[in-house]
Amino acid sequence: MIVSTANRNDLTALLGLEESGFARSERWSAASWVSELDALHRLVLVSRDSSGVEAVACFSVLDDTAELLRVIVEPGQRGRGVGRRLVSVGKEWAEASGADRMLLEVRQDNAAALGLYCAAGFEPISRRRDYYGPGHDAVVMECALPHPALAAGARWWA
Repeated sequence: MIVSTANRNDLTALLGLEESGFARSERWSAASWVSELDALHRLVLVSRDSSGVEAVACFSVLDDTAELLRVIVEPGQRGRGVGRRLVSVGKEWAEASGADRMLLEVRQDNAAALGLYCAAGFEPISRRRDYYGPGHDAVVMECALPHPALAAGARWWA
């Protein structure tokens, strides 16, 4: 597994992951992915194996808050730690970018994703009713990110 920053050359693979990971009504479009790839304060990571892109994760940072926007792992690669690795690298990037917390929304019925996020240190903080359509709520989760200076033992006020 090789983790790297995605680029426009990965767009076809990202759209293929969308098809394998989400219902049509929840898929990001090509234009959405291009916007994420080109935006400031965004990180789009891919995991590659010998056959190409096997997973993607998308993150943003605004001031002291990061957001995990998307994680998709090819169905045949799930359960191998690929998603966990992408989330870990994204959290490191967010910390280095000055964020002290990361948020995400996940479908309440997505047990695999909820398990991944809990294992990565996220905790549920609220619920958004009908976020994914009628009867499909989102669980809002948060993970504290240690400030790099504080993690090294410095005082934030110094």
